[in-house]
Amino acid sequence: MFELGENILPSKVMSQDVFNKSVETFVDSMNHLSLKEAMISIYGGETLANKKVIKEGLLKFGSYFRGVKLVWVMNTNGSLLKEEDILFFKEHGLEIHISIDGKEEIHNISRPTHKGKGTFHMVTPALELIRKHKAPSQINTYMMPSNFNHLKDLVEIASKYEIPKIYLDQFYNLDMITHQVGMKKYMQVYLYGMSKGIEISGPWKKVMNNVHNQNSRKKVLEDSLLLDVNIDGTCYFPIHIESKNLHYHIDTLLDKIKNGLREDINHKTLAKSSEKCEGCELKSHCAGIAIEQVQYHIGVDVDTKVSCDFFRDWCKFLMRPVYYKKEDDFHFISMIDLEKLDSLIKDLKKTNAILQKNLWSSNNNIAVNIVEYVEEIQLVSKMENLPSWVSAVVSGQSLYLKGDVLTPAIVHELTHVYLAFEEVNLPPWLEEGVCEWQQRMFNSTKRKINSSHDFKNIQNLSRNDLNKGFSDQRPGQNSYYDQAFLVVEYLISLMGEDLFKEALLLTKNRSISDILTEFTGHSLEEHIEFRFRNKVS
Repeated sequence: MFELGENILPSKVMSQDVFNKSVETFVDSMNHLSLKEAMISIYGGETLANKKVIKEGLLKFGSYFRGVKLVWVMNTNGSLLKEEDILFFKEHGLEIHISIDGKEEIHNISRPTHKGKGTFHMVTPALELIRKHKAPSQINTYMMPSNFNHLKDLVEIASKYEIPKIYLDQFYNLDMITHQVGMKKYMQVYLYGMSKGIEISGPWKKVMNNVHNQNSRKKVLEDSLLLDVNIDGTCYFPIHIESKNLHYHIDTLLDKIKNGLREDINHKTLAKSSEKCEGCELKSHCAGIAIEQVQYHIGVDVDTKVSCDFFRDWCKFLMRPVYYKKEDDFHFISMIDLEKLDSLIKDLKKTNAILQKNLWSSNNNIAVNIVEYVEEIQLVSKMENLPSWVSAVVSGQSLYLKGDVLTPAIVHELTHVYLAFEEVNLPPWLEEGVCEWQQRMFNSTKRKINSSHDFKNIQNLSRNDLNKGFSDQRPGQNSYYDQAFLVVEYLISLMGEDLFKEALLLTKNRSISDILTEFTGHSLEEHIEFRFRNKVS
């Protein structure tokens, strides 16, 4: 379709008569079944090669026809989308679903022209128009070999062009990705999308809707009608491989529905899933949806275990319960059963007791959010672009932990919480140094500092460079943490721990540099110069 000229139609397109007859017959069939809302999804090929028929259809039927509400969706690659189209579709309530598989180099692999040239440059003007006119829209894409390591790029594109939703279809080349890898990649982009305010959905959403609405698949089939219409006016029920292969003409649809065709197909659908889905915990809610998705796209009866495993595990991930518990000075909110986290809770209590002695007494209750994945820490803490090695962070006065976090990270992050409770106001790098000081005091053996480091003056780094410096490597391998700790250690050697802690508490209303000048006769900047005048020995 990318090779078509501005006014050239492909050799096969749906006529206005077939388009109109399809909508009329479908609405009449819905009225017969007492169904009152229909989604009409227009897809191809490239739908906008036939935009005149689409526009005439919207003008004829609108959003309400013969007592049935009509919701319009159009799938397009965006290459033929003009400004007047955007304005027309927005005015008449059509939502644009635009196909994008990633950034330019990824998109061009999966969607080249017939001559093998890239097409991303033909899509971006459509994205600009969608953003300019705030047109209702969604990105449609698949997980595939070319993009499954770059799915977060889709969220960046959606965010850039103010597109609120991404429909990420699962992988249908069943030899392409193991379901475990698929789960991990899907989870990462799903949580990343949530952190950016972008909704990620997919074929599994049908199952989750059934779960949330406490509906069985049987009831959903009884209360709905799903039909695909081809350009020649033939149609089929795309529920499973057998029904997809049985074609009727749209002119005969209403009579066949009156004679029980839909009920017969639904009965066969449930009978087929009853056999294949036996023993699956999602059986009543899914009842073959995972199987049908594969067969719909591949078109043959194949082994669908990978798809079923993905649907089951993904829906279980979304259905995880949240556990709550108050214990001593802690409020726990956890995505992991707290009964399985005894050692973590003991470490938190132990660390808290030590910080009460090492720093200062606190009567505050500590909110602890426990998750399974780094991406969930990013989501719930609203801290973007956390490095993959992070297992614990603090945001405000709340602590966010992975369930398998190690004790040193607990000490470090809980120190951040204590500083936040007392509104201690330090340069970010110096706060890291205070947390390192407590962590190294807690450890029975002190980590040796690499004497070959030629330390930079971290005080003069820009905020971006500083954040990058602290996040590039884990603390045990990172000279920035060493340097921050050495500044704190040097100040304590001059002032003693008690005076240093008093100085920290006074930063609520004054700068640390002014306080150090009062207490020691030298500013923070001067102390840094003294400490790092020569290489560390």
